[in-house]
Amino acid sequence: MVRTEQMHNTRRRAIDAARRLFLERGYAGTTIAAVAEEAEISPETIYSSLKGKSGLLEGVIEAAIMGPEGAVSEQQRWLESVARLPSPRQRLRGWVDASCHTLARTSPIHAVIRAAADREPFAVALRERLLQRRLAQVTALAADFLHGALRPGISGEDAGHRYAALLSPEMYHLCTADLGWTPQRFQTWATQLLETDLLDESTDAEQR
Repeated sequence: MVRTEQMHNTRRRAIDAARRLFLERGYAGTTIAAVAEEAEISPETIYSSLKGKSGLLEGVIEAAIMGPEGAVSEQQRWLESVARLPSPRQRLRGWVDASCHTLARTSPIHAVIRAAADREPFAVALRERLLQRRLAQVTALAADFLHGALRPGISGEDAGHRYAALLSPEMYHLCTADLGWTPQRFQTWATQLLETDLLDESTDAEQR
């Protein structure tokens, strides 16, 4: 038990250090030695527990997706909270809010992955895995949260793809980093656009 906790703490220190250095120096400019020094652990520990620098980058994005409290507590809490909202329009708004909180954590790391993908095949594969996982999750959530409320002609898969495109790390980065929007401006814009694009005109109009 003690050893497991020590291993967990060591892994977390390595991932936290790697996140800081990746954001500061980029993937190419970050070395295992620098991460080890920052985390106050040995380079050998990083190789054995995280499979080197590529494993560090994957660990950093997974930690960002999970959130500070871990995968089960944070993700499950907001999913349950959104699912309890009484109308599809309210659930869509709550879903966008939750997604934007996640994007604020993950978008900078996705930018590191995109830059690494120019030279590193593993980063190309990592981007593809993350995209396919996100598409599957979003499509399932669209079916749960917006069931019976979509505009005629829009399937659950269509809704999931449109949501994933608009609430993508790339779009969030473009708006908040490149265009200088505040996170709140992005969230308001995305919410309004998705309400218009996805929801049937007759859907709980009183909730507008």
